[in-house]
Amino acid sequence: MPSKIRANLELGTQIVIAIAIVVVAGVLVKRQLFSASRPTNAPRINAGEKINAPNVDWAQNQKSLVFFLQKGCVYCTQAAPFYRQIIADATNEKVVSLAILPNPEEEARQYLQSLDLPIQNVRIGPLDSYKIHGTPTMLFVNRDGIVTNVWFGAAAPGAEPEIRAQLTKLFDAGN
Repeated sequence: MPSKIRANLELGTQIVIAIAIVVVAGVLVKRQLFSASRPTNAPRINAGEKINAPNVDWAQNQKSLVFFLQKGCVYCTQAAPFYRQIIADATNEKVVSLAILPNPEEEARQYLQSLDLPIQNVRIGPLDSYKIHGTPTMLFVNRDGIVTNVWFGAAAPGAEPEIRAQLTKLFDAGN
């Protein structure tokens, strides 16, 4: 009888340990996937603010679509097909597309090429200097360098048509 109690006790202990491992793993995964990538007190860019990007002539561009991406960003990679559509729409409307990445230049260009994103205007630098603390982020910027619209993160399922409609209005405004 004591061996049966011991066996049940060992089985119960193993079950408790297994449950604890699953709970801890779940908490760690949740924290990794859903934690904010920016400190809560970090300023972030908003519509109405001027964006300072070295060697970008906003007046010459008239209208610009700025993508903040980085190699290794799963959401950037997942959003690439949507961004290809947006870039095609922008190009047809003579809106300049610009990508800003924190990666070394050659790595950044290779990453954009691997995503098949036809963006020739690439700038390299720390994203937090633009008040961008997570990727992907997309901005619409007018000829004065003023951000008129901001989209943080990947588009929620079903939101892409609405974003394209918003962009179409922005592309057409002032033409």
